[in-house]
Amino acid sequence: MKPTLRTFATAWSLRQYPTQADEWAWAKKFDAIRGAGFGGVMSPPRVELAGRGDLDYWAMGSLGPEHDPAAYFASAAELGATHATIQLADVDTPLAEAVTVAERVLAAADAAGIPATIESHRDTFTETPDRMWALVDAFAERTGRELPVCFDHSHFAVVRHFAAPYWPKLNERPDVLARCPRFHLRPFTGHHCQIPATMDGEHPTPEYQLWGDYLDGLFGWLQANSTQSEICVCPELGNAAPAYGLSCFPDVWRDARYVGADFRRRWAAVGA
Repeated sequence: MKPTLRTFATAWSLRQYPTQADEWAWAKKFDAIRGAGFGGVMSPPRVELAGRGDLDYWAMGSLGPEHDPAAYFASAAELGATHATIQLADVDTPLAEAVTVAERVLAAADAAGIPATIESHRDTFTETPDRMWALVDAFAERTGRELPVCFDHSHFAVVRHFAAPYWPKLNERPDVLARCPRFHLRPFTGHHCQIPATMDGEHPTPEYQLWGDYLDGLFGWLQANSTQSEICVCPELGNAAPAYGLSCFPDVWRDARYVGADFRRRWAAVGA
């Protein structure tokens, strides 16, 4: 059976929204996420998430050799996280040490009862495809386990300055992709890891339409080849701190709503 799709909003899209001075209260943010059709929220652990109601919680975090992963996962578990995605170590961490950190992180996740994935992400050990595959293979060789991965393909595309079409270039390790349960799907080009999805919240930009070809390729491939029962995706559009969204962009939250709805539409269309 093909997997089901679940969509999450990132709290990052609503950080300092609509402005820093007039930022929405958390209750209003949760209502907006729910009203936009998302089933959950993605965020680092923070006490405000206890008020999210029926929204699922996908935890985020950054952990390196200097951190205690048990403390992180205890915080996530207290808030009812059903998954955690970790940005692993610094980009200049030696491979053997990165494998050790991954072992510690996943052991702490297992102890807390929270499934976890390691994200492909800038300024971490997994910044480039080569380093991600090195970690995947070294982890399997040392532990006999498959490293659970969350892909954010925007970072790989930018590192290599890919030109469209993106999907054929990003389906580099189908063995890893087939068992990937979580994706950060931020619209990108080969030169910008976040682009405006729309002109005005309703009409897609030409760059987004090119990125949509990647999305159709990914979704169609996952429906045919994934080993997972569900695929969880997040339109990880950043609003502020750090400012992935530039001052010239349209309303980032309106873009996130548009992209989340587009995920659901495209998933249904490629599976029809």
